[in-house]
Amino acid sequence: MVQDMRFIERKAMLRITVHEEGGQCRLELAGKLGGPWVAETENVWLSAPCSGKEIEVDMTEVTGVDDAGRELLAAMHRAGACFTAEGFAMTALVEEITGKQPLSATERQRRKKSLPKNEDSRTRRHMK
Repeated sequence: MVQDMRFIERKAMLRITVHEEGGQCRLELAGKLGGPWVAETENVWLSAPCSGKEIEVDMTEVTGVDDAGRELLAAMHRAGACFTAEGFAMTALVEEITGKQPLSATERQRRKKSLPKNEDSRTRRHMK
C-alpha cells in the first residue's frame, strides 16, 4: 500500500509517501522538512498503518531540514526509526542525530538483494 501526500506552501514543498510492504514500513520524504510540514510529517508518521513498528525514513530527496524538523527526526530515531540519506548535508545530519552513518539508497538496495528471502537488512542487523 502506498499513500502519497503533497503539501505546498509558496515555494516550499514536501512530499510524504508511506510504503508498507510485507510488514515493513518506509516513510519517503522529498523536499524541505521545515515549518508547518514538520507537524504534518509527524501526523503522517504517527498515523501510518505501521505506526509503532520499526520504520525506515528515506531522506534521499530531502533538500533541507529546520530545527523543528531535526527534533522530529531525533524523536523518530528514539522511537526506533532508521534512516537512508544521500549527500553531505543529509548524511551529516543523520549521523549527528543517530551517531552512525546512514545507508545510501544504493547500499540499501545492494543489501536487500543479497539477503535470503523473508529476511531484510533490519532483521539481519538485529541478529548479529
